[in-house]
Formats: sequence, C-alpha cells, structure tokens
Amino acid sequence: MEHTPVNRNDDDDFGRLYDEYRPRFIEFARGYVKDRLAAEDLVTDSFLYFWENRGRIDPSCNVAAYVFTTLRHKCLNYLRARLVRLRAHNEMEALENRVLRENIRSLEMCDPRQLFEGEIERLVRESLDEMSELTRGVFTEQRFRGRSYREVAELFGITERRVATELEKALTALRRGLHDYLPAVLAAALLERLSRP
Repeated sequence: MEHTPVNRNDDDDFGRLYDEYRPRFIEFARGYVKDRLAAEDLVTDSFLYFWENRGRIDPSCNVAAYVFTTLRHKCLNYLRARLVRLRAHNEMEALENRVLRENIRSLEMCDPRQLFEGEIERLVRESLDEMSELTRGVFTEQRFRGRSYREVAELFGITERRVATELEKALTALRRGLHDYLPAVLAAALLERLSRP
C-alpha cells in the first residue's frame, strides 16, 4: 500500500484519503465478513478511529496502512464475536435436540392409563415435589399446560435455553423416581406397538 501523505488536521486531505480507500477497504472487509453493510460500518469505524486518535499517532506513519490495520483488527473482532454467537447457538440447538429426543422417547414409552394410576402416579407426584420450584414450574407449564419454550421463558423470566435445561433436569428426576417401573412401561409400550395392525 503506497504511502499517501495526509495532513492529519486537514479535513480535505482526510476526505480525499477516505474517498480513495473506502471502496477498496469495503471490498476487503466484505471478503471476510460476507455482509456489505457490516463491511461499510467496519470501514467507517476504522476511519473514525484514526480521525479521533490522529493527535496520538506518529506523524510519519502511513495513514492508509494505519486505517487498514485498524480495519483488519475490527474484522477479526467481528468474526470472533460471530464465532462466539454461533457456538452459543449450536450449543443451544444441541441441548434442544437432546430434549426433543428425550421428549420423543418419553412419549413413545408413555402409557397414559398407567402413568396416572396408583403407584406410578404417586411416584410422579413425589418426583415433582422433590424438584426445585423453578424446575417443577417449567415442567408443569411446558408438559401439562402445553406452553411453548418462549412462553415458559417469559412466564418465569428466564432464557429459552434455561427452559430446556430445567426440562432436562425434570426428566432426569422423573426417570430416577420411576426407574423400577420403566422396564414395565417399556414392555407395555413395545407390546402395544407390536399388536398394532
């Protein structure tokens, strides 16, 4: 990148530099961030950073190179932040997938006639009573009242990810409470499935 002399206190000089390099810098940033508006913002922020800090920068520095270096750092920060958001999204999706698989398994095993009769009903009630108020409330609202994750999250003032975590805790507690009965429930579910036409 050629050295473009710029009088740091001259708006016209800086404007010429901005007009000359802005399109090139936008294309550079867009090549990495894959979003034109984000690239434009990053370039503008980089020029502004130079302008606001021009009094502290070595007068002999290449201004275009300085702005380009700033842009490179801003692109890196942007991509790192996106990576963090993507990881969080993937973790939440994985947790939600686990809960969905558990829901499917639980529903496949479920025999409503047995679940709310006699001993099993008592064990379910005891398992629910042993749960924390939040876990029990989330489970009750989502499973028994059919509320969506978003509705439950708003009701309790928690995130949807926390709803999934609380549901997973509730299902684990119920499995523990019903562990002696699960083989019978599984066998009944299997026999029922095999007897279907």
